[in-house]
Amino acid sequence: MAEKIKPSLYTLPTELIYRILNYLDDFNLFCTMRNVCTRINTIMDSYRRYKTVITLDIGVNQIDDQATYYLADALRQNQTLIKLNLQLNQIGPQGAEYLANSLRQNQTLTRLNLHYNQIGDEGTKHLADALQQNKTITRLNLIHNQIGEKGAYYLANVLQQNQTLTTLYIAENQIGDQGAQYLANALQINRTLTILYVAQNQIGDEGAQHFANALQQNQVTVIDFTFSIS
Repeated sequence: MAEKIKPSLYTLPTELIYRILNYLDDFNLFCTMRNVCTRINTIMDSYRRYKTVITLDIGVNQIDDQATYYLADALRQNQTLIKLNLQLNQIGPQGAEYLANSLRQNQTLTRLNLHYNQIGDEGTKHLADALQQNKTITRLNLIHNQIGEKGAYYLANVLQQNQTLTTLYIAENQIGDQGAQYLANALQINRTLTILYVAQNQIGDEGAQHFANALQQNQVTVIDFTFSIS
């Protein structure tokens, strides 16, 4: 009696695999199906929902560094995603490094929201280094990410070089007056950033004065200090 062949992703008809994909949520569709095998990659590339996704909202999903690894792997190959929301997850410095590596290759993403994670200064450095090469990110949200004056220093270095970023949110961190000075100095060189949110960052009168001096030479339209001045 011939052995019965068990169905698998290698043998199932394409239309049946499409039906399976229909039941996956956005995270699993985007992050876990790529690179299962060459055949699945080919099917994914022809699957309409995957081909047309431009916004991926996976905030409040308990995504940690390991899950971010799979997400970053997908980002390196994706050519449609424009907005990625990862707010209120558990992404640390390692996860930020994974994302940074993908940003060096991705050429479509314009908005990245990491609001309320734990990337810290180290993770900020990874992202800042990637933004020296990335030419598509226009809006970056790093609110509430345990970023101190070192992180502000790394971001300031980016602002002196990057000609794409227009909006930067770094409120609810701990950059202080020294971090404010780093950013203010960068604004005297940068000509593309238009919105900077630095609220609740332990910035005192000294830091505010640094920004005031920078604004005499820069066209930034919004700097939000709400509750920052100590």
